[in-house]
Amino acid sequence: MVPFLILTAALTLSGVATAKERPTPPVTDATEQQVWRGTPIRVDLRLNTERTVRMPGATQLRSGLLGGPVPGLRAQALGDHLYLKAEQPFAATRLIVQPDAGQSILLDLAADQRFPAGAPLEVLTHPAPATGNPSEPASLTPQKTDRPVGYVTLVRHAAQSLYAPTRLIPRSGAIARAPLPFHDAIDLVRGGHIEALPVAAWRANGPHGPLWLAAIKLRNTLTRPVTLDPRDLRGQWRAASFQHARLGATGDPTDTTTVYLVADRRLEAALAPFVPKQAEVVR
Repeated sequence: MVPFLILTAALTLSGVATAKERPTPPVTDATEQQVWRGTPIRVDLRLNTERTVRMPGATQLRSGLLGGPVPGLRAQALGDHLYLKAEQPFAATRLIVQPDAGQSILLDLAADQRFPAGAPLEVLTHPAPATGNPSEPASLTPQKTDRPVGYVTLVRHAAQSLYAPTRLIPRSGAIARAPLPFHDAIDLVRGGHIEALPVAAWRANGPHGPLWLAAIKLRNTLTRPVTLDPRDLRGQWRAASFQHARLGATGDPTDTTTVYLVADRRLEAALAPFVPKQAEVVR
C-alpha cells in the first residue's frame, strides 16, 4: 500500500448571514496581524465576547462554516470586517472567508470561557506578482491555471463543490470533474460494517504528476457509534480526509459522512482489486 497523508476534514459549508447592522466591536487599542500563507489561522473566542477579523482591501466578505452549523456561534460580515461571537464552547471549527477580490482564507475557530478576550485580528494576504500597470490592483491580477494543485487544495475544492451554497461553489481552471469509474457500492472499509458508495470524482495536475480524487459516501450499519480510522481504508491512496471522523449508530442523522481520497493513479487502479465484480466500471 502506498503511504498516505491524513488530512484534516474541512468539509461541509453553510452560509453565514450578512449583518444588517454593524455590531459593536470590543474596546481595545491593540491589533493582531497575521499573514495568510495557506495554513489555517487559529482564532480563539472567549464566550460572550465579540472579536473582529478584518481583511484590508476587501469591499465585502462572504463566509461559510466547514463542518456544518455550530450552536451558539454568530458570524456577521460587513464590509471588510467579520464579527464573531460564541455563546457556547466548541472545539476547532473551520471557517472559509472569501473577499469579493483577492485570496480566500481559512480560520480555525474555537471557543471557551478560559480563553482571553482576543484583540481585533487583521489578516494580510500575499500580493500578486506585479503586472507593470501601477493603476491595476494586485488582487485583480489573473492567476495562472496550470500551477500544480496540492492535496489540501484538491480536497477543499471537492468538498465545496459538493456541499457549499451556490454562491460559494468554487471555479478552477486547474481542477476538472472526472468520470466516476464505478457507481455501485465498493468494499472500501475493512470490517464490513461501513457501506461505501462513490459520489463524484475530480482530476488535477499535482506537483509530481496527475492526481485523482474520489468522494465516497460512508454509512455506519452498526447499532453503536464508530470512529473512522484511515488505516482501515483499502486501496492505494496518497491522502485521505474524513468529513467527520465519528459516525453515529445506524438510523441516527449522524450515521453518514463523506471521505475524500486522493490517488496518483486512476481510481479503478487505486482500488483494485477491491472493486466488486458487480460494480459498473466506466471506460
